Parts: sequence; C-alpha cells; structure tokens
Amino acid sequence: MSRDAGANWEDVTIPDLPEFALISILEPSAHDPGTAYVAATRYKLSDHAPYLYRTTDYGETWTQITTGIPDDDFTRVIREDPGRAGLLYAGTERGVYASFDAGDSWQPLSLNLPVVPIHDLVLRDGDLAAATHGRSFWVLDNVELLHQFTPGETAEALRLFRPRTTIRYNPGASPAALFSAMGRPGAGDPAGANPPDGAVIPYYLAEAAPEAVTLRILEDGALIREFSSASTPESGGPNFFGQSAGGGGLSAEAGAHTFAWDLRVEPAQVLDDAVFQGSATGPRVPPGDYTVELAIGDLVLSQPFSIVRDPRVDVTDGELREQFEFLLEARDRLTETMELVGRIRDMRGRAEQAVERGGGGDRLRAALAELNDQLYPVEERLVQYRARAGQDLIANATGIDSKLARLMGFASMGDGPPTQGQLDLLARLAEGIEARAAAIDEIERTSYAELARLVP
Repeated sequence: MSRDAGANWEDVTIPDLPEFALISILEPSAHDPGTAYVAATRYKLSDHAPYLYRTTDYGETWTQITTGIPDDDFTRVIREDPGRAGLLYAGTERGVYASFDAGDSWQPLSLNLPVVPIHDLVLRDGDLAAATHGRSFWVLDNVELLHQFTPGETAEALRLFRPRTTIRYNPGASPAALFSAMGRPGAGDPAGANPPDGAVIPYYLAEAAPEAVTLRILEDGALIREFSSASTPESGGPNFFGQSAGGGGLSAEAGAHTFAWDLRVEPAQVLDDAVFQGSATGPRVPPGDYTVELAIGDLVLSQPFSIVRDPRVDVTDGELREQFEFLLEARDRLTETMELVGRIRDMRGRAEQAVERGGGGDRLRAALAELNDQLYPVEERLVQYRARAGQDLIANATGIDSKLARLMGFASMGDGPPTQGQLDLLARLAEGIEARAAAIDEIERTSYAELARLVP
C-alpha cells in the first residue's frame, strides 16, 4: 500500500492467506479510506475454498469474511456498493452473494442467474452487472433496492419500497414499435428483454392479502391513476391498431412483487362496441414528483418517487407538461364523444320501449322513425356505428371519435408541445362535439318529448 501516490510502498499482505493464493480483486472502499476488501483464489491448487478478506485500518489487520458462502464455492470478485457502506457483492464459481454487514455474513443473490462462474461485478447507475464465464453478461436491475434493507431486519406483513427515479421514455414512432402495435414482427424482435417500460414499484406481502390490494398514483395529493388486484386495468378499448395501456399484474399473493406502471393516466372511456382509428390510451405524465400508495383495507403505505425527462430529448419539462395537458383534453373530449353516443342510444332505447308500451300503433311508429331520422345522422358524426371491424372504416366515413384518437396518437409520437395545427384541430373537433350535444338536447326536448306524449 502507498499513501503518497506511489513514492513509497509498504507490504500489507494478508498474514493468514495461504501460499500461492491469487489476488483476483482488490476493492478499496468508497466510504472509508482505511477500508478495503480482497477476493483471492487457490482453485488451481485444487483448493476450492472461498477467500474473502476485509481491512479497516489500512491493511494493518485483516479479517476473513466468508460466513454464508459454501466451503467449496471459491470467490473471484468482491465489490462494495458505492451508495451504501457495508453493502457488498461477491461473485463465486457458482453465483452471486450479498452482504449487508460488510461481509460478516453472506446470503445468495443469484435469483434466476444460472449456475455459472462469475469473473467480475460492476455497479453502474443503480444496477449490478455480472460478467460470467460461458453465459454472457447478466444485469440485476435496480439493485439499489437493497439500500432500503437493514441488517437483521425481519419481514413485515406489508412493505412498499421506494421506486427508483424513472426516466420518461417515449418509444415514439420507431418501426419496431409500430410493427409491434400492429401485430407484425419488427426489426428488434430477436433481442434480449428490456426492463419494464415505466415506473417499477416493488412491494412485499408476508402472506396473501385478505382483501384486494389497491395501488394509487398521486401528484400533489391528487389521484391520477388507481389499480386493484381485483380487476384488470382498463386498456382504453379496442381500436384500429389493437393498442392497449395499463399497468397489469398487481398481485395479492404472498411474496415479493413488482408492479410496472406505464406512466399513463386513465384511458378515455369508450363504448364496448366502438370501432375507431387511433388510440384511446391516456397520455404519459410529465416529469415531476409523484407519490405511490399501496393499500389493503385501512392499512395504507406511501413512498415518493420522481419521473425525469429523457436526457436525449431536447425539450423542457414545461413543454412536456403542455403536451400532457393537450392530450388530456383530447382524451376527455373522446370520453365526452362516447357519452353523447350513449345518450343517443339511451334515448332511442327509451323511445322503443315507449312505442312497445303504447301498442305500436302507426302514429307511434311514425314518431319513432322521425326520431331515428334525426338521431342517426348525429350519431354518425360522433362515431361510425356501422363499423364492426377496422376495415369497415375504409368504406364508411369516420366520426369525431377516430379524429380525436388519431390526433392523440400523432401528438404523442414525439416529445414536445402541440403544434398550432394540432391545437386548431382539437378546437374544431370540440366545436363539433358541442354542436352535437346541443342537437341532442333539442331532439330530446322536441321529437322525443312529442313521442312520449303519444303514449297512453
């Protein structure tokens, strides 16, 4: 060891290290200048014992730290977590181990890693990467989650962990993403699996929950998304490209779980039989500070987390919020469109029931026909009620629903504020919706009321 940039050296070799041991890794601590860790091997001499050591006094004394690692599982690498003192990782001939107490005790961390020699470990941006001999590279995402554990900690009945800071990533209109959305193979198919898109929320249940588990996302105390283990997240309904959204996978079973929220708010509420072009999915939230709540009955746990802008995107957080608010208005207008169609169909159903109750005479049937002659053109401007599949929209005019959904799709392909053309289009579509709402009010006040008066 040298404390003067190599001008002078002193021998601090581990006294009880067996002869001819190979020093594989020397890991100086990032938290204490007098602390360092050593991994050594003697497997070439048919000695498969693990050799891990720790010094806290610049090498004057050393302590062997292998408790918990099998006696025949030799170690090539030891690394200290730069974000937490005393949190160590060791790579052995058959896997990976972790220690929360500076090596006093170890426990397996291999998870789904195959039995394979680990030659090196690297911690980068909160992830742990392992270099293996014969099975390529493996990455344990968000190993920083271990920072939230303490030595000797016992399992609680319910625990919600703080999600890591999430990058707001937008796949945009890449060919692979578009082909995937259309159910066709894309250029990126033969590739390894990426981490889940969005915020990954870890939680733990010591035993199966006696009732539904509810997860809520809030911003400034306002609820922006809610999921339950008792139901499947809404996807925004079927559409031309078959796209969907939601988190999915919220479990109430015992064990450790992760829930991936795709950063989207609730989708537009669409009719079950609606066929339209575009997407009804809710927009991605902008960068900012959020809170996640996990609830079982009256027990509620919460954790803060942050969403940050993709560093490759040349826009401001404020511009992304402008985009979000624009898409939110378009989503709400799509929901309003569907609600108006629901009003039309409800009015038509009530009229048909009234005609049936009144005996179905000629005057009643004529009044019903006149009512429908007014309702169907209004409905067709809102949705294409004749469409039963996406191909039907080729032969029949699309309604305001398709125009809104396509606007949402195009306006969300990239990251940035809406263009003036998009703002103008949304304003025109909003005027069209309001005009149809006024027409429905007038029809209900006149033609429908007249039919109702004819019923005895």
